Amino acid sequence: MNMILMVPLVAHLLMSLALFSIPYLTRREILFGVVLPADFRSRREGRRAIRVFQTTVAMSAISGLFFMVLLRSRFDAVPIFASGVMMVLGFSAFVMQNRKLRAFAIQPRPVRELELSTEPERLPRFVWLGLVPLVILAASAFYLGAHWDDIPERRPVQWDVTGQPNGWADRTPEGVYGPLVFGTGMTLWLFAFSLVIWYGSRRSEPLRRPVLGVFIALEWVAALMMADVAMRAFIRLPLALLPGILIAVILASIAYLIKTNRNSRGPLDATPNECWKGGIIYYNPGDPVLFVGRRDGAGFTLNMGNPWSWVVIGSPLLITLTTFLIRP
Repeated sequence: MNMILMVPLVAHLLMSLALFSIPYLTRREILFGVVLPADFRSRREGRRAIRVFQTTVAMSAISGLFFMVLLRSRFDAVPIFASGVMMVLGFSAFVMQNRKLRAFAIQPRPVRELELSTEPERLPRFVWLGLVPLVILAASAFYLGAHWDDIPERRPVQWDVTGQPNGWADRTPEGVYGPLVFGTGMTLWLFAFSLVIWYGSRRSEPLRRPVLGVFIALEWVAALMMADVAMRAFIRLPLALLPGILIAVILASIAYLIKTNRNSRGPLDATPNECWKGGIIYYNPGDPVLFVGRRDGAGFTLNMGNPWSWVVIGSPLLITLTTFLIRP
């Protein structure tokens, strides 16, 4: 089996495993986005809901793998289509179970607006480590400027899954500093986003501090990856090293957040059941908070009833725009 087929197969398998595990990612009192009695998962209705959902995911995942192997040589879009269908069926099954379990729901206590104090809360000390990646990128830019004449006239800046270069950049300001500019934008966005989550969520949320640490770790890896691309004329790290570290950090972060979320002894989710659309989207104009804890996993999701949520959603477009402006 060649690498070109292996990559989408592994990606499909990982996505299917993530979907299959959704019922076990939240606290025991939450199942398919509904707050339920603590013993509901062991009841007949709870076991049946989990079984139906996982059967749907497993069947769509296996079917997708079959078509990817059988038709990959004929249609290049088969992996995308197969994984897309699996995701749609999986989340449709999630929403279906959410609707069925609402009859057993427990209404949480009303949202406590006093938790959103007007007095700024002191940030953890480790948050300032999020500024170090900017220093790394700035130092890389200074080094490249000081050794401009040693940079090749044309060099690879992009590689395929087999390690062969498929993207090149010239020795121009855009070609040399472009990856560093992009890395700076990404780092600033991650740092700002982490602060928005910290100040835009309730202080009782148990994942506020862990999520802040995860974003700081992602900043470091993103900055190092962009610095590596810009500095490959001088420092030749193995191509798979930093992407491998990024994948490891992401997987470790997900596992850490899930474990922290499941073992949390903090207060139960206080958001009203009726404000959750399918157990996935939270819409509550009466709730001043911008971020709330997810009901379909570990982490945070936006309160779509808050107008500032659309600013947050649109913010990644700035990085995309920067990419086009500095494209070599």
